[in-house]
Amino acid sequence: MSKLNSLYALFYLIFLLTSLGKTELVENNYAVSTYDMGYLVSHERYLLDILQNFTNELQKKVDTIEYYLEMMAYEDEEDFPTDPIESFRMIRRLYSDYSNWAWYLEQQPWEAYVDHMIAIAPKMPTKKDIEEGIRGLKLIQWVYSLPASQMAEGVLQNVHHNSSLNAMERYTIAKDMAKNNELKLAMEWLIVGLNKYTADRENEDYFTQLGVPLSSFYELFVELQDGLGSRTFALKELQAALKRWPEKFSLSRVQSRLQMNIRTGKEPNIKKDIPMGKYQQCCTSECRPNSKLFCLYNSTTSAFLRYAPLKMEVLSLDPYIVLYHDVISEENIVRVQNLTKGRLERAKTYGKDGNLREDPDRTTKGFWLEEDVEVVLKMEEITRDMSNFDLEEAEHFQVMNYGIGGYYYIHFDFLGYSKENDVSLSDRIATVVFYLNDVPQGGATVFPDLKLTVFPKKGSALMWYNLDHKGEGDKRTGHSACPTIVGPRWVMTKWIRERDQVFSRPCLRSI
Repeated sequence: MSKLNSLYALFYLIFLLTSLGKTELVENNYAVSTYDMGYLVSHERYLLDILQNFTNELQKKVDTIEYYLEMMAYEDEEDFPTDPIESFRMIRRLYSDYSNWAWYLEQQPWEAYVDHMIAIAPKMPTKKDIEEGIRGLKLIQWVYSLPASQMAEGVLQNVHHNSSLNAMERYTIAKDMAKNNELKLAMEWLIVGLNKYTADRENEDYFTQLGVPLSSFYELFVELQDGLGSRTFALKELQAALKRWPEKFSLSRVQSRLQMNIRTGKEPNIKKDIPMGKYQQCCTSECRPNSKLFCLYNSTTSAFLRYAPLKMEVLSLDPYIVLYHDVISEENIVRVQNLTKGRLERAKTYGKDGNLREDPDRTTKGFWLEEDVEVVLKMEEITRDMSNFDLEEAEHFQVMNYGIGGYYYIHFDFLGYSKENDVSLSDRIATVVFYLNDVPQGGATVFPDLKLTVFPKKGSALMWYNLDHKGEGDKRTGHSACPTIVGPRWVMTKWIRERDQVFSRPCLRSI
């Protein structure tokens, strides 16, 4: 069976899947966790196995039919039977064989395969995953100033990766960006998609069957040019497209909208570019404002450190920020990650109403380690040694894993409690972030106002104070987890509460 016919068979199978089974999909939030995206590898293997088995069944049918055609010495020319033997053979075939062939063709092999595909439908990515995946790519492109032409070919920060996006995938990104009125970015992605499509014209039937004909590129191109204000040029391109695809009603609708905009002089709605600033600069390259700071062996914050001092790098004295090196072993990292397997959930933030909600500026999954198991108790001891704080009322460790362009935009860890009315409220005095892996590209922790960057280093821990000497939130500690470009990003965070630290770090009303 030819490749094209095999593809048509697979398309028909997928059509049956979508028409026969209306299964409610569950939001699994795959795009915000590289670990959970690992499940998709096995899901896709399962589906590919189904398609391969389906193709094998079809191939058996094709082989049987081709053998019959060969036995019949089938040719395009019609041969009139010249003897009684040939005449009888034809009568018998038309009486018996073709009724059997009709039955044979009716015995379709795909029903069982469709059932298997429907069964796994709740585990499939949803439209939300597509949108969040595209948003992650957009963040990577914006923060690190990467051109679409390089990203589409798998070139990220001048590093060539063994991956690239095909024409349909580039079109999907452009379409989503256009929907969000990011017209310049959408045009950039559409152009690289159109170039790829043109270079891959032998697969045009394949792309068309998957719902992305060449006319779709021109339709989106005209819409973008209309939105960007190049309407005369857009109309010229549209008229050429209508001559080529006169049957496309969608092009006619675009023409009507474009002509209306030209007549009314409707102003284009172009979203302004966000200028590059300290945030993008420090995400891209290491920012270290003070070269006079130093490294030392910390042996004073706890009695135990007299015997086993910790390697500490002082990054800032005001506010206090330090980086500890080699504080968590490979064995304990594996144990911590094993505790989270199958338990990661979408991380949420508190809204203005005090309720937890999903935050588009926090794309990650997390899990709270509430169990008093050996590795958790060990990490508690290490945190006490590093901070010299009482952890009785500290929050549980939260392990987080980031996905496509996973990040947490600039935020504060202090809660901003007003102690004037309720002195019993306890804010977050300090934060400790353990880095559980090296991140090949991206994923730095940055403090934009301090012009400070810390790139993840496996086994290290970053600690800083969130409150000033008066016990009030220090707004200089606004920080962000920059978008992850390549690889997973695993961190474990501990938020330490202010209460019970009076002998470790008392609040001073004046300094």
